[in-house]
Amino acid sequence: MNPATSLLVVLSLAAGASAAEPALLRISFSAEQATAARDEWATALTTSAELTNSVGMRLVLIPPGRFTMGPNGSTYRVTLRKPFYMGSTEVTLGEYRHWKREHRIDGAEDAFNADDRPAAMVTWLEAREFCDWLSNQPAERDAGRRYSLPTEAQWEWAARAGTTTSRYFGDDDTRQPEFSWFNHTYTPNPMHETGDRGRQKVAQLPANAFGLHDMLGNVWEWCDDRRQDDRTGEERTPNMRGGSWRSGAFHCTAVAHDPGE
Repeated sequence: MNPATSLLVVLSLAAGASAAEPALLRISFSAEQATAARDEWATALTTSAELTNSVGMRLVLIPPGRFTMGPNGSTYRVTLRKPFYMGSTEVTLGEYRHWKREHRIDGAEDAFNADDRPAAMVTWLEAREFCDWLSNQPAERDAGRRYSLPTEAQWEWAARAGTTTSRYFGDDDTRQPEFSWFNHTYTPNPMHETGDRGRQKVAQLPANAFGLHDMLGNVWEWCDDRRQDDRTGEERTPNMRGGSWRSGAFHCTAVAHDPGE
């Protein structure tokens, strides 16, 4: 398992709109259009554009839309018809420790085990179990909230935030340090977090147009998809998306993925 593997959470919206549903977004669109669409969906659903749950997670409403998913040469059209909430940051150690109180990253200096750093060393099964645990907390259950990992389509739509480029700030990686924590020198796969190399406090760098921080870099994020085909016996393991502090800039894009497990 990649030692910089963590998770984002998604909160599904079960109820339909109480008013006419807003039009689906179509890439590309501006940050102003993203905000307007979010507010329109929040009004139609009689909900808020963002919320803070019982363990202190801030979640933002992601409006639905249509986009071309995948890297050049291997793309396909995707339509997401339902809005959803997504954590504005990766799940932090402090949030994860509500579930696993003693969870630490071995070999990391103390600063990298602080509550404000993203959780790491999380398997796909553990990530899903955390979502189940969170869904079953009394306040979340009473509010009818059901959490999951994002699908790959949800993750990429959220990471792109209205852009057609490989990064929400462009195709060129020269501005990567402004927007993501990654392996600047690309010393292959540094294992231990020491000095200034390792997971950084979440939400220090600018958010994308949907209000999401660290979608690229800091830690890889699990997606929910695990493909199985009973007819052929085919099975594909879930992917991680977004790259991490250990990754070169080429992995910190909206299209890069890494197979898990």
